[in-house]
Amino acid sequence: MVVPVLLSCIDRISSVRVHMPKDLKSASDRKDMRKRMAEVDKRLKGNIPLLDPIKEMNIKDAEFKTLVQKIGSLEAKLREHKLFGTAEEAELFTSYQRKVEMQTQLKDVQRKIIDAQSAVQLDELKCRKRVLRRLGYTTAEDVITMKGRVACEITSGDELLLTELMFHGVFNDLTTEQTVSLLSCFVFQEKTKNEPPQLQDDLAAPLRIMQESARKIAQTSNECKLQMNEEEYVESFRPELMDVVNAWCRGAKFSQICRMTDVFEGSLIRAFRRLEELLRQMCQAAKAIGNVDLENKFADGSVKIKRDIIFAASLYL
Repeated sequence: MVVPVLLSCIDRISSVRVHMPKDLKSASDRKDMRKRMAEVDKRLKGNIPLLDPIKEMNIKDAEFKTLVQKIGSLEAKLREHKLFGTAEEAELFTSYQRKVEMQTQLKDVQRKIIDAQSAVQLDELKCRKRVLRRLGYTTAEDVITMKGRVACEITSGDELLLTELMFHGVFNDLTTEQTVSLLSCFVFQEKTKNEPPQLQDDLAAPLRIMQESARKIAQTSNECKLQMNEEEYVESFRPELMDVVNAWCRGAKFSQICRMTDVFEGSLIRAFRRLEELLRQMCQAAKAIGNVDLENKFADGSVKIKRDIIFAASLYL
């Protein structure tokens, strides 16, 4: 029987040439050809020589010669290996092929995961854009509004909540000390052992307004299908340092405010420095909307807290 053979099925080419008849349709020609092949195998005793591409095909390319030499060297090392030609070789080779296939499948799965995450992030981006439009930070055409430009000035605290408080005039009715104390909720994130302090009315009132605004943002986010835990979001703004900051703004000593809280001194210093940075950003945000009084209030707050050992260049005085 004569069957067609693909080039991909050919492993090597021999230098032995066997003349074939012009036609193999007849049974006698096919039988004669089979005898010739058997005679070649008999004479060469199974050691059929391979075609040398350099000597017999007269290929003179230097790079090709280097590749042939490398192939010969690697084949020699392969034959010298203790597993070459053993029954274990086929088993290990099959296991290795299975490993390569599994690695390929793993890469495919990882690629699908990345594609899925990209789709999720794209959906989240759409939800975030919907929230910004609902709160008035962008227009229906995704053009940034004045509120959006103000929010861009703030990076040290929750820009959405701070911008909402600013545009709703919450800071306008507060004193400098109250304003700075309220802003401390945005920079202090550490958990304390004690329960939240019982704040005086002048601090508790602005805190309640801030928490109500935070709830509205969380509700708007959930309505826009941007999942947000309302209680966790509200509780992320911690009021533990409000009375401490208020006392510091009124001229208290560092030793006095340390006795007012169980927060470590290093954490206090870090919180006050972050608070001063937030005040500078709020000052720029107020300047962006042209509110001079509010700008001066934030600047005054920065001056009141930026003193003493907290803002010393070095503790080695």
